Amino acid sequence: CWKYLSLLMIVCTVLSLCLNAFQFKLIDGYLKDIQELNDTHHTRHSEWEADRHSVEECKTEMNNMETHMNNRETEKSTLEQEVTRLRRAIQKGGVTEDPHPDHEDHHAGDTPPTPHPEQNYPTRPNHQQLEEQQRQQLEEQRQEEEQRKQQEELQRDQETQRQQEEQQRQLEEQQRQEQMKVE
Repeated sequence: CWKYLSLLMIVCTVLSLCLNAFQFKLIDGYLKDIQELNDTHHTRHSEWEADRHSVEECKTEMNNMETHMNNRETEKSTLEQEVTRLRRAIQKGGVTEDPHPDHEDHHAGDTPPTPHPEQNYPTRPNHQQLEEQQRQQLEEQRQEEEQRKQQEELQRDQETQRQQEEQQRQLEEQQRQEQMKVE
């Protein structure tokens, strides 16, 4: 009788140890799955944050571009009005009037231009200097626009490089995690 009882106790002990080992293996597998899900969550959260920041940067850049374009259109219309005014003055053969009503009239007591005796028409003011100034202003504006475009292109390149580095880092992290799973 004791013989059978001891045999039964040994079988129960071995069976209990086997079940404990099986449960430990199941729990270990579940822990690995949870860790994998947690890592996936962190990766997706990081991607979402990067996308959100990119969208915010794009919106800011679009607003800046829109403001800049509006300023350029206003400046263009102002320049067109100035050119039209100058052309009218040239066609009339007189001196251009002061376009800014806020400025004091420095020429209030001046006499009109006198005609050349041999040509019988009024002398024209020197527009060459004014045209040269306008050309210089346009050239400076063009150079500023080129510099701004180069800076924007440089910023876009840096952003692209940063995103590529972030993707490379994430890829290396995933590969490292896969290697840890294999081990």
